[in-house]
Amino acid sequence: MLHRIGLVCLLGIAACTTAPAGTTPPQDFSEAWSQGVGDYLGLATTTTVTTADGVSTFEFDVKSGPMCLRGDPFRMAVRDQKSDNLLIFLQGGGACWSKFCLAIQKAPAGIPKLDVIDPSRETNPFRAWNQVYLPYCDGSMFAGEADADDNGDGKLDRQQHGLRNLSAALDVAIKQFPHPKRIVLMGSSGGGFGTIPAVLLVRKLWPDPEILVVQDSGTGTGKEGDPAFLATLVSEFHVQRFFPPSCTECTTSAHLTPLLDWELARDSKLRVAAFSSYNDSIMSSVFLKIDPDVFKKGLLEATGSLHTAYPDRYKRFLTAGTMHTTMLGDVSGLVGDDLTAVTLPPDAMSALATIVIGSIDTTKLGDVTMAAWLAAAVDNTAVWQDLLAP
Repeated sequence: MLHRIGLVCLLGIAACTTAPAGTTPPQDFSEAWSQGVGDYLGLATTTTVTTADGVSTFEFDVKSGPMCLRGDPFRMAVRDQKSDNLLIFLQGGGACWSKFCLAIQKAPAGIPKLDVIDPSRETNPFRAWNQVYLPYCDGSMFAGEADADDNGDGKLDRQQHGLRNLSAALDVAIKQFPHPKRIVLMGSSGGGFGTIPAVLLVRKLWPDPEILVVQDSGTGTGKEGDPAFLATLVSEFHVQRFFPPSCTECTTSAHLTPLLDWELARDSKLRVAAFSSYNDSIMSSVFLKIDPDVFKKGLLEATGSLHTAYPDRYKRFLTAGTMHTTMLGDVSGLVGDDLTAVTLPPDAMSALATIVIGSIDTTKLGDVTMAAWLAAAVDNTAVWQDLLAP
């Protein structure tokens, strides 16, 4: 096929451009777009917009699609700081499927003041950026489009409209901030997983700027040795449309990282900064229910292959221990302030009671704090290195 294209060029039948060796053209996500990942863009309608403390909260009409896990309205918020840069933040808060449910089921108004989304925190590299904040209230990692009656009583138990929620929020974002020079797409925990499919929509709406994806304890690492686990979630959440046919490992791997690999291979303006601890207690023991050392093995292999393939564009900050998330600095960033809005299975209570959460100032590898590493990642300076604890 390559020889045929070359012949066509030489004969002057078609105009030809040749990319430099080792590079790829940006934003070549047409295969994914053709499967309809953007089908819900432009469809949602807002019912109310409220403003307080410089933050505007948008609430969406549930009849237009966006909603939380139990049918409550979905909300998102923006903070306009007249910046050329844009932070899109996907909040964490569990996951919910037929055999397990630990999830926030309501979307609060506003933007909480938590480390990387706190404009008053001096060490926050994003304190002066425009901010788009997405609460996480559907348990499907911002990607689902499924309704489920798990107990067979004829009533819906799960309304997982994550893709509709994400699309509605990005519709607001593109109207508020149409021309950012730089975009950071960041997510914690379930939101970290959500950044992987969200890249496709963000790039569709903003085709030109560089996108830095920041994953906080949601690197896409799944249940090592058990691809059926991820396949179950894919089936229940109905997220098959995110997996292009050419990404053959997307449907056979135990991890979500092959989709990120597919994206990095097709977008030279895409970079990724990934954080996790080796033995993340919430990811290993609560959600995946595997031995922490098995989680570590999968984490190192899945993320290591990405760093090897894209050493300048995919870098990790991996610490020893059991920490879960380091960019929020407060457990309320994961479970919210309203515990009545959280589904908590009994077998998760003991792990949550001992959860270790870091912050951008206290989490370190050597002399490099997470705050400094993130700042270096944004500017792509020498401090942004692939850092692994012994």
